[in-house]
Amino acid sequence: MTEVALDIHPGRSKRYPAGPSFLSRFLTGRMFRQTAVESMVESARRYGDLVHYTVFGRHIYQLNHPELIEDFLIKDAGKHHRGIVMQRSKTVLGEGLLTSEEPLHMRQRRLAQPAFLRHRIANYGEVIGENAAAISQSWKHGSIRDVHDDMLELALRIVGKCLFDLDVQSHEEVKKVSAAVDAFMGFLPLAILPFSEQIQRLPLPAMKRIRKGQADLDTIIYGMIQERRRSPGDRGDLLSMLMEAVDTEGSSGRMSDQQVHDECLTIMLAGHETTANALSFALWLLAKYPEVQARLCEEARMVLGDRAPTAADYSRLPYTTQVFSETMRLYPPVWVIARSCVESYEIAGYAIAKGAVLIAPQFVVHRDERFYPDPLRFDPERFAVDKKETVRSRPRFAFFPFAAGSRQCIGEGLAWMEGVLSLATIVRDWRLGLPAGAPTQIAVNPAISLRPKDGVRLMVERRG
Repeated sequence: MTEVALDIHPGRSKRYPAGPSFLSRFLTGRMFRQTAVESMVESARRYGDLVHYTVFGRHIYQLNHPELIEDFLIKDAGKHHRGIVMQRSKTVLGEGLLTSEEPLHMRQRRLAQPAFLRHRIANYGEVIGENAAAISQSWKHGSIRDVHDDMLELALRIVGKCLFDLDVQSHEEVKKVSAAVDAFMGFLPLAILPFSEQIQRLPLPAMKRIRKGQADLDTIIYGMIQERRRSPGDRGDLLSMLMEAVDTEGSSGRMSDQQVHDECLTIMLAGHETTANALSFALWLLAKYPEVQARLCEEARMVLGDRAPTAADYSRLPYTTQVFSETMRLYPPVWVIARSCVESYEIAGYAIAKGAVLIAPQFVVHRDERFYPDPLRFDPERFAVDKKETVRSRPRFAFFPFAAGSRQCIGEGLAWMEGVLSLATIVRDWRLGLPAGAPTQIAVNPAISLRPKDGVRLMVERRG
């Protein structure tokens, strides 16, 4: 692994590393003009690998180097709680895997983990392939469509079936869950404001949408739980396992209905949104780079023929996996990780006070030219299996789309399979292109996950 020295700029005060001042950002209007990702990219470029600034009086430390991020996520993980957004999201998500703290988090993860073991995920391959083919069968040759909407529906069908044995087929069901996700994404700007808890109680349109989404999802999820209580048994999905699992290492026994609900809600929202966004960005990149699309199509046709993919095909699609990897490098669905310090400690010689916020932005590190030459270029060869030495030369945490440590995404294996098999199925059958006059860059919306800001409108043509 190539060592890249830390680049840390001393600030005006010896107490803090360098960073932009709140006053200058406020007076110049940069804090209102820039998106969060633009601000973080600029901060890393100007101030180096450890940046300090304040937001509404709260001290923020931005970590832009793999060495700092490895300590943050692994060695010092016990010194942090979830970031302020996730803490406040408990009003929406409850005490699920995304929001809970230790020791509850470890117990919940232990109970949910069996549903994501390799042999379980293998059973989901056929579901992924069938749904990917079904979604694209509704497309019309020569039409222009927003494939982001299609990927949201595809991801919802897959997460519903694989994790809850729920056939999300009706348009009304799709609209309900999608509306709930949209409402939750709109919760982000409210969560970081001062007096957030008071704002949430106001009869604002945004809060009304969030509460409506919560009510719709509660109806769906509690309905499933009640049905399973009447007819127990393992159906091979997460819900069955959560309801049947017993905590043999603790003393709390089975999960309550509320706990099962919170885990189901978390996985439905997180698993639906993030994978759909990654697929949407991947399809846009393939439309922009037809030579990459042609190579992916060739691999998919050679491996799949004209049949639906299965889990066994996943390992036989290395180039498609490279495409999905490179997509998540440039457009990581989880674009930043945030934690709040629960005890004071030191980073690179600077004292980090209890209550400070630490952030590790994948969007910044994944585009660092020290680890990825010509970093804005879309190049799946960066992850080629026959270039293992190149991959190994990068620090481990130069690429961390699914985080790491005890908070590593529990559904990572399913996400990889879903992304690779879906891309192979779609590109085997359809040629994707940018419509006339389409912008050469795609606008992003850095909400709780990284979304395409204006959808992804592509020309789709059926291949012969």
